[in-house]
Amino acid sequence: MKFRRENVGFATLLALSFFLSGYMIDLHPQIVAKGEAGSVVAAEVNNRGVDFYRDGKFHEALGAFIAASEMDETVWQPHFNCAVALAAMGKLEKALLHLELSMEIDPDNRLSLDFYQDLLNKVNTQEPAFSPAGVQKTPQPGEGSSDRII
Repeated sequence: MKFRRENVGFATLLALSFFLSGYMIDLHPQIVAKGEAGSVVAAEVNNRGVDFYRDGKFHEALGAFIAASEMDETVWQPHFNCAVALAAMGKLEKALLHLELSMEIDPDNRLSLDFYQDLLNKVNTQEPAFSPAGVQKTPQPGEGSSDRII
């Protein structure tokens, strides 16, 4: 397959931007397989939040992730996803709290641990929050008022 020069340039710029920003991990919310969760409804709500996030509706995504984490306390993904959404909104300290909850549920989860370490470094060095790649932010009414931490 022949690659076009524009595609190689874009891929290089994308990789370089992640390297320069210090984020070498997957910053996308994680789905919950229906068999993985104790509650099928919690998995569906979490996965609806993933769709909201992909559409740039971070507040709706956060609400879905919080609801899923309250419905099923045995899966780590809803708390990880809360952290991803909060970080996308620039609320890194709150994101860290959800990552701690995610790691309590699954202490061996490298994705949560790596994201936690990256965010902690950002908070400690007071670097600006990242912008999620490939997501267009949709303006939200009352932005900043519905992001509670459980």
